[in-house]
Amino acid sequence: MYEAFVDAVFAFLLYVGLPALFVFFVLKGAFVGKPIPTTVILPGYVLAISATREEMVVIVAVSSTGYVIGQLIIYTLARREGLASIQSSERFAIPSERIEQAERWLTRYGGVGVFVTNFVPYLRGLIFIPAGIARYPVPKLVFFALSSTLIYHAVIVAVAVGIVRAIF
Repeated sequence: MYEAFVDAVFAFLLYVGLPALFVFFVLKGAFVGKPIPTTVILPGYVLAISATREEMVVIVAVSSTGYVIGQLIIYTLARREGLASIQSSERFAIPSERIEQAERWLTRYGGVGVFVTNFVPYLRGLIFIPAGIARYPVPKLVFFALSSTLIYHAVIVAVAVGIVRAIF
């Protein structure tokens, strides 16, 4: 079932292109698309369309921008509704321990914590919940989130494309 769902998402991305990729990453950043791994979809899309280097740059920029917008949705929700609202939602099954871990990172490291956690699977984006509650400044948040997400997505694409091209 999961495999069929991933295949359907991927087919839709190939059919619609960059707008669908953008929406997919907005949903991913907002935790709705978390079950579908970035490490599969992003390089898979790049390889499936035989993207040039210039197209890869656009794809990384579009996916990263969408992801950060999705994270800002979580930030806004946490800022407006608080932690209880997020934890009571059936859509967000986030263990309290993970949120507490993200809160410690934000308290201890601030923007650098945002930057670093965007590289950590299963912790990516969770720092936006305590950031919203603490009303962390949005411009700083966007700077740290976008810079780390651009790097993360660029590395995923570069490694996958490099490996595939080396093999074939």
